[in-house]
Amino acid sequence: MDWSFYLVRLLTVTATLTLGKSVGNVWENVRGRLNPCLNTTCDSQHDVCECYLSIEHRLTMMIEEDQTLVVPERGQLYEYNKPNSPIIKSEYEPYILSADGNNSRVVIAINRLFPGPTITAYEDQTLIVHVRNLMHTDSTTVHWHGMHQQGSTYADGVAMVSQCPLGHGQEFTYKFTAKPHGTSFYHAHIGDQRTMGLYGALVIRPKKELPAATTPNEHVVILQDWNHDDDAATLYQRMVYGVYDQASKTPYDTTYSVDGGMYSRFRFHSGLVNGRGRYYKSFSEHNGAPLTVFDVAVNSTYTFRVISAATLYPFRVYVDGHPQITVVASDGFALKPMVVESFIINPGERYDFILFTDKPKSNYLLVAQTLEVETDIERRGEYHVAEAIIHYIGGERLLNPGKSIKTRCTVSQPCVIFNCPYLLPTNGSEICQNYNDARTDDFNSRPHDVANIDEELFFNFAFSGPVGFMEGSVNGRRFVPPVAPLYSQPEAIKQTCDPDCEDKTCRCTYIQEIENGKVYQFTLTNLGNGKGWSHPVHLHGHSFYVMKMGFGRYNSSGFLIDTTPDISCSRGSKGYCNNPIWANDSWNGGNVPDLVLHDTAQKDTIIVPTHGYVVIRFKADNPGAWFFHCHIDLHNTNGMGMVIIESPEMYPTVPDDFPKCGDFTGDGKKTEVCQDSPTGPGFGAGIGVGIAISIVVALIIGIICCCCRR
Repeated sequence: MDWSFYLVRLLTVTATLTLGKSVGNVWENVRGRLNPCLNTTCDSQHDVCECYLSIEHRLTMMIEEDQTLVVPERGQLYEYNKPNSPIIKSEYEPYILSADGNNSRVVIAINRLFPGPTITAYEDQTLIVHVRNLMHTDSTTVHWHGMHQQGSTYADGVAMVSQCPLGHGQEFTYKFTAKPHGTSFYHAHIGDQRTMGLYGALVIRPKKELPAATTPNEHVVILQDWNHDDDAATLYQRMVYGVYDQASKTPYDTTYSVDGGMYSRFRFHSGLVNGRGRYYKSFSEHNGAPLTVFDVAVNSTYTFRVISAATLYPFRVYVDGHPQITVVASDGFALKPMVVESFIINPGERYDFILFTDKPKSNYLLVAQTLEVETDIERRGEYHVAEAIIHYIGGERLLNPGKSIKTRCTVSQPCVIFNCPYLLPTNGSEICQNYNDARTDDFNSRPHDVANIDEELFFNFAFSGPVGFMEGSVNGRRFVPPVAPLYSQPEAIKQTCDPDCEDKTCRCTYIQEIENGKVYQFTLTNLGNGKGWSHPVHLHGHSFYVMKMGFGRYNSSGFLIDTTPDISCSRGSKGYCNNPIWANDSWNGGNVPDLVLHDTAQKDTIIVPTHGYVVIRFKADNPGAWFFHCHIDLHNTNGMGMVIIESPEMYPTVPDDFPKCGDFTGDGKKTEVCQDSPTGPGFGAGIGVGIAISIVVALIIGIICCCCRR
C-alpha cells in the first residue's frame, strides 16, 4: 500500500483547515475589541503593525443578542421593559450603540463598534490593515486620511481613483507606511458612508516617543453632526431636492453663520462625541442619553486629539470652567502653542490641544457648538452641540450634567478663538484668529522649500450654474467618477472635460496634471454666483503650507457685504467664476502681498472662507492619482472634487493581483469586469501561517520520497 499518498493528503487537508481556522479566528477575535490589531504587533520595536477591520450594519439602541430595545434616562440606558434597573455600564459598553439615544436606526459599525476602533502605530512602521465588507447592500472603501501614501497610491482608499469598491463579502488589504506622525483618522470614501459612522481614529506616534513616565496623558475626541432620521442616500436627495419638516409640511430653512454665510438645510438633530450624545428636544430639554466620559487627574496635563468626522457643520470647541486651552497641532503638524478660549474645527480637520486640570474636582462639559447664529437656533427651539464629560478623578461622578455654562466674553476680557473662517470686529468681546496667525513648530516642516514657485493654479470651489440648477463643482466642472480606478486603469475615463466651461457647468472627470519635483501654488477660491458655504478642502497624498487666507468685505458689525477685491471673476459672462485670476496682474508668479513666508503652518485640510480665498503651496514629491475635494460629504458627492495626476510615468508599480473593474457592454469587445478583492498587496499573518505549514508539508513529502526510494 502506498501510504505516502494518504499521508500527503492528510497533511494538505490539515494545513488548509489550520490556515482557514487561523484567519477566521483573527476576524472573530477583533470583533468588539477596542484594539483591532494583533497583540504581537504595533509596539514601537516592531517594523510591522497589522490590524483587521470588519464593516457591517448595526442598529443603535438595541441589545442585539436579546433582540431588546433600550431607552435613555438620566445619563444611563435601560431595557425598555425594565425602567427601574439601569444596565450596568461594563455589561453594555461598547456593544450597545447609543448615538443620541433617539429611537433605533441603522449605522455602519467597524468590528461592531461605532465609531470604529482607534488604530495606534509608530511613524515609518509598515501598516497592514485587512478590511472586509459584511454589509449586504453597500460596497465600500477605506481612506487613511492624513497618510501621504508615499509609494502606495493603491492604498489611498478612494473609490474609482485608487481602487475598486469592495462588494459584499470581499476583503482588501491596505499596506502602506505610517507617515507622517500625528492625529489622523480613517473613513469611508464612497458616497456618504462617513455620515452613517464609517470612521475611526488613526494615531501615528513619532519614532522617538517620550519615555513612558513622561508621556503626556491623552484622550481621542471624534466629533460628528448627527441626523437620526435619514440615512446617507436620503440626506443627499434631500440636500439636492429639498428638506421639509414632515410634521408641519414646511421647508426646513438654511441656517447661517454669525457673519451671514450660509450653511445648509441638512437637519442637525444632535452632535456626537465618540459616538455618543444627547438629543435636545428643545433649547433646554434633552433626552438624558449617556455621554462619553474622559477621566482626568487633578493638576495634570492632558492632550486631547480632536478629529472632525462631521458631515457638514464646523464646531467651536471649548471646555466648561476652563477659560484657557492651548492648541499645539493641526492635521498632525505641530504649531507654536496658541493659548485660546476655543478653536473652530471643520470636517476633515484635526486639532490637538492641551488642558491643564487645575480646577476643583468635579465634572465639566467638553462642548463642540456649531457656528450657526445661536439666537436663530434658540428661536427654533433647538440646541446644536456635541457634548462629553471631563470627570476629575476623586470628585462626584455625574452621568447627566446640565447644559454648558459658557465662559462670559467681555470687551475688557475678550475670548480668543482660533481658526475662524470669517473676520469679526476688533473692538468686540471675541478676538478671531485665523491661519494668517498660525506658525509651525514642527521639526519636519520645510517652508523654505516653497519660497519660490514653478507654477500657479486657481481652483474655485462653489455651486456654480444657473439658479435652480446649481451643482457642486471645481472651476465649474462637476466631478464624474470614472468606471474604474484612474491609478491602475487610466483608460477608464469616459467623460473628459471640455476646456471651455466658463459659462456652464461641465459634468466630467476633472483632472489637473502636475509634474514631480516642481513647487506649486494653488489659490483656492469660494466665489461667483455659487458662493455662500465655506468649504474645507482636503488634498490627498500631500500636505501643504498655508501662505495666506483672504476674506470678503465686512461691515462694522462683522457681516459680509461683498466678495474679496483680490480675485477677479471677469472671465465669462454669467458670474460663475469658473476661471478666477488675480485682480492685480502684479500678483502673478507668486508675488502675492502679505504671504507668510517664515515658519509657515502646514496642513492637509483647510477652510476656504465664503467670499474669500486661501493660497497654499507644496512641492510635488509623490507621483500618483490624488483626490482633491471638499470634505463636506454632501458637497463631495454632489461633484465638488477633482483628481491631481502627478507624473504618471513615475507611478508606483501596480501590484500583479490588484483588482480591476469596469463596464460590461455585451458587444463582444474585451472589457474589464469586477474581480474579487482578495487581499491586495500584503498578505498578513494568515498567509504567513499558510507558508510555514506549506514548508513543513514539503519537508515531510521530501522525507517520504527518500524513504520510498530506499
